[in-house]
Amino acid sequence: MSQLDEQASFTIRMQGCVDQALTDWFGPVTIATDQCACGHTVTTLTATLADQAALVGLIRHLHALGIVLLAVERDRDAEPTGATQ
Repeated sequence: MSQLDEQASFTIRMQGCVDQALTDWFGPVTIATDQCACGHTVTTLTATLADQAALVGLIRHLHALGIVLLAVERDRDAEPTGATQ
C-alpha cells in the first residue's frame, strides 16, 4: 500500500481549457485537451508529484485559479513494486 510521503503519478481532469503558461507553475507535466461526449472541453493533466502534500498544493493552486476539477486519480502503475492492495 502506498504511503503519504511517496512519489506518485496522478491524472487530473479539469473542465475547460488550461492555459499552457500555467504549466510553468506545475513543473514537468503533460497536458492534453479533448472534447467529452457532451461536447464540453476537458483538460487532462498528468504529473509525477513528490508526495500527497504536493498533490494538495497543486489542487489548492487550481482551486485558487477557479478551475473546476472533474477527477483526480492516482495512476495504477505508480504503485511500488511488490505492493499489494
